[in-house]
Amino acid sequence: MFTKFKELKTKEEQATSEELQEHANKVMNTLDEGIRGLDDLDTFFEFIHQVGASHRRIPGFKQEYFWRIEEPFLSAVSTTLGDRYTQNVEGIYKLTIKFIIENLVAGYEASANNNVDNTTTSNSKPATKLPDEPNRAS
Repeated sequence: MFTKFKELKTKEEQATSEELQEHANKVMNTLDEGIRGLDDLDTFFEFIHQVGASHRRIPGFKQEYFWRIEEPFLSAVSTTLGDRYTQNVEGIYKLTIKFIIENLVAGYEASANNNVDNTTTSNSKPATKLPDEPNRAS
């Protein structure tokens, strides 16, 4: 998946790689921005779909790679929150990361269908509805 990180064989090499650290920070900042954008769903979908679509430019990238951020994200949240990471909080973050990843995938797929690389996919529908969101007629 990350051809530029394949030479990092040991955990020590990974831990000291500035390029890998920069990429990890970029991923976490994207997730943070996505979570903060949930109060404006139109903006959220536009942003997350654009991020998903932008991954079309990465040679060899497959949509299932998005799911590889789920566990590290949940682990980071658990570490950050410590004792405040209750079962209820865990459930909320599991739903949130699933919602974000599903919409990254939706943006990635829409970019293939629309043959776009770098544009937003604001016309694409969300991958899933929010919990307790009333059903809407399309």
